[in-house]
Amino acid sequence: MKKLLVLYARYGSGHKSIAEYVANYIKENNSHFEVKLLDITDYGNFLGRCGIKIFNFIGAHRSEFVFNFFYELMDHKLSTIGHNYFAKKSYDNKKLRNEIVSYNPDIVISTHFYASNIITLYNKLGLINAKQLTIITDYRTHECWTRNRSLEDGYIVGNEMVKEELIARGVDGKKVYPFGLPLNINSLTNLDKKMEIYKRYNIKGDRKVYLFFGGSSVGSMYYYDYFKSLAKLNVNADIVFICGKNNKLKDKCDNFVKKNDISNIKVLGYSSDILNLMKISDLVISKPGGATVTECLEMKVPMLLLPGLGGQEKYNARFIKRKKYGINVRGLWRFKRFILKIEDNPRILDKYKDNLAKLNNNESVIKINNLINKLVK
Repeated sequence: MKKLLVLYARYGSGHKSIAEYVANYIKENNSHFEVKLLDITDYGNFLGRCGIKIFNFIGAHRSEFVFNFFYELMDHKLSTIGHNYFAKKSYDNKKLRNEIVSYNPDIVISTHFYASNIITLYNKLGLINAKQLTIITDYRTHECWTRNRSLEDGYIVGNEMVKEELIARGVDGKKVYPFGLPLNINSLTNLDKKMEIYKRYNIKGDRKVYLFFGGSSVGSMYYYDYFKSLAKLNVNADIVFICGKNNKLKDKCDNFVKKNDISNIKVLGYSSDILNLMKISDLVISKPGGATVTECLEMKVPMLLLPGLGGQEKYNARFIKRKKYGINVRGLWRFKRFILKIEDNPRILDKYKDNLAKLNNNESVIKINNLINKLVK
């Protein structure tokens, strides 16, 4: 059997989700490969742990200016030297080397550039001799992804637009595969019937459904004001508000709903039923993370994108707006204005749905599976 190593880094949830989708699909559908999934941040030293804490702090306190500043600053060949150095000093240690070298992969798929940097280093040092694929997990590229472009065997990207950006940055176009970002194929093919989903969440199904992702793994309360504004508008829609693992946010939202006797809002914590909820939704309200945007594209659900951390999320939002799959808004006033606008004119959402309906179904994990077979022949 050939050996596949799938690596990610826990800077946001999208890198992990996409890595898991790929690893699980190949494990279940390709008998030629042994599959190992690793989070390199589990092997981080003090510097690596500090990096994660700083990232989480920025997310929790919505330091968009800080994130944007460093994102743009690092989008240059010289400045990414620092990223390579940080990855090496934070994660290249005896424990990680032993884990990867003893496994001796034939091919490595990375969903974060720190992981890609580590594999490039180990290949250079002759510790391993692995083919290397990197999945760019957003709808725009960045120099951090492409610094080691000549040593990559391939890039998996979301669409032709990102492929053109990579070629403009000097990447060989033959190495770029616009497969789309990976999704959980099994979940997509095993969705429940709409009436079953309505019943599960006590929704009648006689009016629009808005699915609002307001939670955050780093404890941000940023979207609570948007939640309150939406609740006070008293729209003719059922609203499902997802808090994720943010228990503090869930308690505040539950108390607000109870205190104001609001009947059209369901407040949920962490949910593994997201795709079923998307199936019954007419609109998804969320920050523009790469994984969430990809799920909305596949489920053909229009998006109302709120300010995220900036950086790559800013470009994800621009992509959605440019393609007319949804809209991005900044600030409570514009948010409320758009909600009231679609209340008066539902045809606005229909236009977005018409554009989304033209998209092909996502078969990224199937194509990646075929590609790795070809690369290790």
